[in-house]
Amino acid sequence: MTYAISDIHGCYEEYIKLLEKINFSEDDTLYILGDICDRGEKPMEIYNDIMARDNVIPLFGNHEHLAYINLRHLIKNDVSKLTKDERLDLIDWLTSGGKPTFSEFISLSKADRMDFMEFLKSFSMYEDITINGKRFVLTHAGLGGFSEDKPLDEYTLHQLIWERADYSKRYFSDPNTFLVTGHTPTANIPNHGRPEAYKANGHIAIDCGCASGGRLCAYCFETDREFYVDKINQSLENHFKM
Repeated sequence: MTYAISDIHGCYEEYIKLLEKINFSEDDTLYILGDICDRGEKPMEIYNDIMARDNVIPLFGNHEHLAYINLRHLIKNDVSKLTKDERLDLIDWLTSGGKPTFSEFISLSKADRMDFMEFLKSFSMYEDITINGKRFVLTHAGLGGFSEDKPLDEYTLHQLIWERADYSKRYFSDPNTFLVTGHTPTANIPNHGRPEAYKANGHIAIDCGCASGGRLCAYCFETDREFYVDKINQSLENHFKM
């Protein structure tokens, strides 16, 4: 089977529990639509699990982007040697949920830091797959500046990982083509408002806000079915944060 998960945000226990729930095996394929890191307490454990699997394909999210542009400065220097602008960027990231990722990263050896940064650079910007006659375009956030005639490789990084999809409109005229995204918590989608997958207008949105008290969702492409794991020991407070 082929699955997608998005916006794990350091929720390692929920991630492992969800893999167990779908009986994920070496015969399956999993796409992770970005934002593996930040907010939750164990992002590096998730990255390590992904690196150990040949059948998991990670996509770049905006939090991977924030992590990369900040952590690259720490490959050669410690925090005390950062420039003023680099320190300000670091503070902005830390206050946006980057503290757990930063803390785990600085505990790594220099060799492991470099391996991790190379790993981030290997992430896909998008995926375009066909399963059972249906086409699925996978990105973290959406397709900013969308045009149906625009090739996927012409979208900018910002359009793919920062600009939110407009879930009120259908992007692709073909009813068997779907845009699959994370980034926007499904509880924030107008006329939806709950932490479960949104499937309408040719969209499949699967960020169900796990790190902020919602749920972690796995979507199965072959069966059009979702699987959920609730956030462990956390209330729904702050669920509407993005």
